[in-house]
Amino acid sequence: MLVGVAGAVGLFLLSAGTLIGALLLSRQERLEREKHIALVTIPAPWSPDVDGIWMKAQSGEFDVKVRRAFAVGASGIWGMTINAPVLAAIAFAGAAAAWSVTRIVFGLPLWFSLPVSAFFGFYIPRYLLLRQQSKIERRFTDLFPDAVDSMARMLRAGLPISSAVRSVSEEAPPPVNKVFALVADQMSIGTSIEDALDASSRRIGLADFRFFTMAVVLQHMTGGNLAGTLEILSDIVRKRRAVRMKAGATTAEIRVSAYVLGSLPFLIVGGLLILQPGYLTPLFVDPRGHVILAAAGGSLLLAAITMRQMMRSVSTL
Repeated sequence: MLVGVAGAVGLFLLSAGTLIGALLLSRQERLEREKHIALVTIPAPWSPDVDGIWMKAQSGEFDVKVRRAFAVGASGIWGMTINAPVLAAIAFAGAAAAWSVTRIVFGLPLWFSLPVSAFFGFYIPRYLLLRQQSKIERRFTDLFPDAVDSMARMLRAGLPISSAVRSVSEEAPPPVNKVFALVADQMSIGTSIEDALDASSRRIGLADFRFFTMAVVLQHMTGGNLAGTLEILSDIVRKRRAVRMKAGATTAEIRVSAYVLGSLPFLIVGGLLILQPGYLTPLFVDPRGHVILAAAGGSLLLAAITMRQMMRSVSTL
């Protein structure tokens, strides 16, 4: 039995090492990508809390703080709208469900049930917030090229850039209209177009909008055919989106395999509990079984996170 426990711990440590390696590689690729994007960003002499300004305009300050707590480490939070009471209820329900399964149903020890309950109480609201943010960002990326084309047509018709921005804020579907509305409102109170676009670019954090910001500001400062530049930019954004979709289709088989492999242990355990309940009893009553369960659960979690990071490194462009 000691050999089995040692093997389980070794497997857990190996999985942890693999995860750390995947995270380091993903972080290095992200930093390299950010370095290249930073070459075309605009250095601003001030650094406003644009996320906070945007979110406080839609909800209370307490809601913003709670979202920040659950979404700590997220690259952007401007699309999150779930309020604090709902997040608290979800966190409590997730922790209570995990506690009921681990402590009441299976009778696992306190040292195992408490961390698992705390993990689910934090992870489920965080997952919902990040999913909402990702959905908003995808929708913005899908609709952004049409907004750029619309601005290019208005500029060719002789409208100034400020009128084009205001028109997009009124006619474009959300969330594009809200982003351009903030830029137009800032320009209407005397903020320069450079600072207004830079603030929105920092808040959104999307490479496509940062390229748009740089193109508009450069053409505004030096002169030139801004309409032609925007048309080229919209075509580039569409091509980038097509590449992302192709990468997602390429990794579809890997995702399905990950889902199937990740669900197999739970299906097997559920089947054994139904067909032969006493077979797995030592895992729940013996302290050594608790260690094996903890190592198995940790290994599954690390494997899921590792595969997710690997797929994100392929599909994030």
